[in-house]
Amino acid sequence: MRLSYLLSGVGRPHPTSNGIKAVTRGEVVPQVVWNRVGGGLVSPQALTLGGDKPRLYATLSTFRTASGCVAALPIILIITLLFAGYAQATSIQSDKNIHISNLHQIDHDLYAFGQNVTVDGLIKGDLVVGAYEVFINGEVTESENIFAYKLHHTGTVGNSLRAFANTVIIDGKIGRSVMLFAYDARIGKGAVIERDVSVLGFTARIDGTVGGDVTIRTAKIVISGEIGGDVDIEAEEIRIVPPAVIKGNLTYTCEKEAEIDTAAGVTILGETRWEQPEEDNGEEEEKTGAAFKTMIFKISKVLAAFLFGIIVVYLFRRYAEVSFHQLRTRFSVSIATGFLFLLILVVALLILVISAIFLLVGLALISGEMAPLGALVLILSMLMVPITAFTTVSGGIIFYSGKIMFAFLVGYLLARIFKSEVALLGKAQLLFGLIVLALLFAVPYVGLLIYLLVSIAGAGAIVLGIKNCRANTGRSQASGTVVAGQD
Repeated sequence: MRLSYLLSGVGRPHPTSNGIKAVTRGEVVPQVVWNRVGGGLVSPQALTLGGDKPRLYATLSTFRTASGCVAALPIILIITLLFAGYAQATSIQSDKNIHISNLHQIDHDLYAFGQNVTVDGLIKGDLVVGAYEVFINGEVTESENIFAYKLHHTGTVGNSLRAFANTVIIDGKIGRSVMLFAYDARIGKGAVIERDVSVLGFTARIDGTVGGDVTIRTAKIVISGEIGGDVDIEAEEIRIVPPAVIKGNLTYTCEKEAEIDTAAGVTILGETRWEQPEEDNGEEEEKTGAAFKTMIFKISKVLAAFLFGIIVVYLFRRYAEVSFHQLRTRFSVSIATGFLFLLILVVALLILVISAIFLLVGLALISGEMAPLGALVLILSMLMVPITAFTTVSGGIIFYSGKIMFAFLVGYLLARIFKSEVALLGKAQLLFGLIVLALLFAVPYVGLLIYLLVSIAGAGAIVLGIKNCRANTGRSQASGTVVAGQD
């Protein structure tokens, strides 16, 4: 599927009776407008639970699990964007107000970005939204991924719903599971969720029907609905009120006993177990501080690579353009060249170490009876040390630059999804590519392999670029000499 097709399909907005723009098919919409979206996703109150001392309301294991999900979702979204055009048709819309009316049907995936997004129609595919306010009243046959300040969902989802928001209200039908990261999450009486529910936030309330298990990590939770599976809760305040029905087991971790009004009609068919929170003895704060320092260090590395890349492109733009072309059009050759260059670099490093050892040996021999041999060893080692040192340092710089060159390629490919005409070696492409690579490098075990392959491919492309640039320069000089001789 051509990437240019990603911008076709659901097209331009037009005014409606309620003042919100609807969308019809056939024309390209403007580029993405990120108005007020970034600042509204996380509320500072979500990190403060009672009193003045900030703390993340979760056990250490829960914090790690949630952090892993948060780190993985951008990677999943990026991979989805990269391959969406090849899997099936996809529409990308961006405007201040986007409205899919109940008279419209979209027969493929929809990516919508704006300030207010309303879906009243039918989407036969996945829905990905980034907006300030999102209202879903229609039907989505596949899954939904929502990033917003406020989400109000009364529609139908065929598969799963995943949402990052300050406030989430669900009153519709979800065909599979629900995962919510929200300050305030509410599953209303009209909600029917066929499988599991997971909530991480500050407050939560479940009044609807859940067919599977429920996992809650909040400060406050109220349950009055029907849950078909087990319930696992970690909270500071837990209330289970009529007409709540829990068909599985109830396990909760809380400093005080939960309010379970069985006399008034609460039904729990399984076992109920109350556990006290474990004392962290300051370990959680220390680990959180270490994680914060690690995050700052990684951000600093990305910014340093970004500045280094800008300087290199400014000073050696011709070489950078040819290297980028080699990486984009001759990827397998770049990898092979990178492996060969890595082998040469390892040999140079070994020779450097051996030369340094022989340098010390020569200094020891020159003052004794074997002075002639010591002088010879000293001369050879002093000759090899600067050569191998220069080769090793240059190779290290090329491998470091290879990661930057690969980041340019990643940013370029992602930019091509949104625009057919993209300038080469743009600053935004470099920054976004470095962020994507940093996320991939952070994946345990696999990240190291990705880092090596990226560095090797990028270094190989740089070596090919330098070789081609010098060859072209040599041919130009040769042709100039011939012309001068004829004159």
